Amino acid sequence: FYFFRGLLAFRRYRENNSEEQLRIGIETICKLEFWSQYAPSNFENKLFLLNAEQYASLPNIYEAKTQYEASINSARDNGRLHEQGLAFELMGNFLSSVTSYEPSEAMKCWKNAYLCYLQWGAKEKAACLFKEHNLNVFDVDSCGNPLKHSRDVS
Repeated sequence: FYFFRGLLAFRRYRENNSEEQLRIGIETICKLEFWSQYAPSNFENKLFLLNAEQYASLPNIYEAKTQYEASINSARDNGRLHEQGLAFELMGNFLSSVTSYEPSEAMKCWKNAYLCYLQWGAKEKAACLFKEHNLNVFDVDSCGNPLKHSRDVS
């Protein structure tokens, strides 16, 4: 509940600049910082993703991208495939809103999110993402393997 409340708060803050929403998001980060000390495999990737959304809201482009990548890696390493997909999707949304990044970078994130959702079994979510971002089935096959564990990278 808290995790999604935090994600929604940062999104609402970006949409209407509500200080109350920013406060809710920051409070959520504080809760997850505490919880991740005791159960990092459950909460670390969520904390990174909330931090990324906070930095995206401020905006701090470099820190946001760094935190999105940390969330993706943590979710992958802890077997949280659906949360890895969510982190890829939100990173794609963020990159598409930043003019200093090529659209292809956001597209790659959405393709990886699509693969994660499909692998997890969320076929409808994958189909919605595929349609929303006009993903090309041939391009999806060429975007690499987002599911590869960091210990397997040479």
